[in-house]
Amino acid sequence: MWRDIREDITIDRQGSQPLYWQLYWQLRQLILQGKVLPGMPLPPSRQLAQQVGVARVTVLQALDQLAAEGYIARKRGAGTFVAESLPLPPVPRSAAPTALPPLSEWGRRMAAMLEADINGSAPVRYLARGGETAVPDIIDFGFGRTFAHIFPYDIWRRLLARYLGADDIILARYGSVAGFAPLREAVADHLVRLRGVRCTPDQVVIVSGAQQTLDILSRLLLNHGDTVLVETPGYRDAFDLFRVHGARLAALPVDEEGFPTEQIPANSPARLAFVTPSNQFPRGGSMSLPRRLALLQWAGRQDAFIIEDDYDGELRYDGHPHAALQGLDEDGRVVYLGTFSKVLFPALRLAYVVLPPALVTPFVQAKRLLDRGAPTLTQAAVADFIQEGHFDRHLRHLRDAYGQRRRALVQALQTYLPGRARYAAVAAGLHVMLYLDGCVEADVLWRAAEQGVRVYPGALYHVQQPSPPSILLGFSGLSEADIAEGIRRLAGVFGESGV
Repeated sequence: MWRDIREDITIDRQGSQPLYWQLYWQLRQLILQGKVLPGMPLPPSRQLAQQVGVARVTVLQALDQLAAEGYIARKRGAGTFVAESLPLPPVPRSAAPTALPPLSEWGRRMAAMLEADINGSAPVRYLARGGETAVPDIIDFGFGRTFAHIFPYDIWRRLLARYLGADDIILARYGSVAGFAPLREAVADHLVRLRGVRCTPDQVVIVSGAQQTLDILSRLLLNHGDTVLVETPGYRDAFDLFRVHGARLAALPVDEEGFPTEQIPANSPARLAFVTPSNQFPRGGSMSLPRRLALLQWAGRQDAFIIEDDYDGELRYDGHPHAALQGLDEDGRVVYLGTFSKVLFPALRLAYVVLPPALVTPFVQAKRLLDRGAPTLTQAAVADFIQEGHFDRHLRHLRDAYGQRRRALVQALQTYLPGRARYAAVAAGLHVMLYLDGCVEADVLWRAAEQGVRVYPGALYHVQQPSPPSILLGFSGLSEADIAEGIRRLAGVFGESGV
């Protein structure tokens, strides 16, 4: 029997937790740690209260909680005891296990890719360290970022409040797995008007992001060992996802006309191709019309599907955006991906997919197993944002603001680095990829960090090795003055010996 537990129990009267809860928790730990064995009697509540220095009612509340959870048992006329049925305490280990638990084939492939990243090239390690530098005024050319004041948050808050205050039905039930019907209608109308997509609302499914769409499509269309045609450089996250599903990548190097369809091997077994035709990621540039038509013909011959990732197709600054590849599809071969994250705000985590009619039912059925659907409240606000004209106005604002930033970046490159780096001439997207002829990519990254400039490695996006040295410069989250100053500092890096 416990005689005095004052050394084992500490009550903090200034703490945020109630006193009874502190006592309950510490008694519970003593039992779980084996300091109090099964069947051992506890002191009477008055004695325990005196030892701990709390009111008896506090002790009774703590004991009631322990009894409710099965840690102690009360025996009429005999007192309170630690429960007999508690297992013996675990044998202490000297250290936590470090080996991975047994994983599935999928899990082992994922772990292998993670290990490859950790032990990869210098540019990968640079990212892991975050490009440390002692320079206080870091200019960060991260891509996909935005200024908060560009988005009309006042309108967004009003649209959300509309549904929070007036339509409890939206909040009280699950929404459609395929997405909120008014939003699917608004997306279809927008895509038909501005992106040249041919679809009906029934072909549109609202998803939480491009990765969810690629995951579902991989489950539906790929068997272990199947081949996927991809661009290099290209979208790394898509590459990893295809690989983790057991696919083999057949990568073709892009050029000024995009994906080189003429280089697809005649005996290629691929039944899926992943491309970014409107603005190739991350190199930049658009796929030419002859190549688009040739890719569609290849898909028809192969009985294959094409995934068109139109991640920022609306953000073109020297004329109207190019129409989507999907609009040329006469045979139901193209799956079209789009996202709101780039043009609204990243934390929205809302995207959409336009499916060929034959894929709609299996895709929605698979999505039902994996996901109950995106938040209906958010979808309703986005639907109104589009239908009331705010989306079109916001796109015009973005094209103006980001177009000015890209022009500032190009002007700075022409001023401070004339002839030292190559990049796509097409004015589109949120970043520029610089090819660094005659340079060592890792050296540029480290020395730029020493100058207070954070740039991002291109090696991550190339499938072929060794990859041509390159860096990515995002401009959407920087002012024009910071862009110019950042390139001026970067030019100093190129002037150093060995770079």
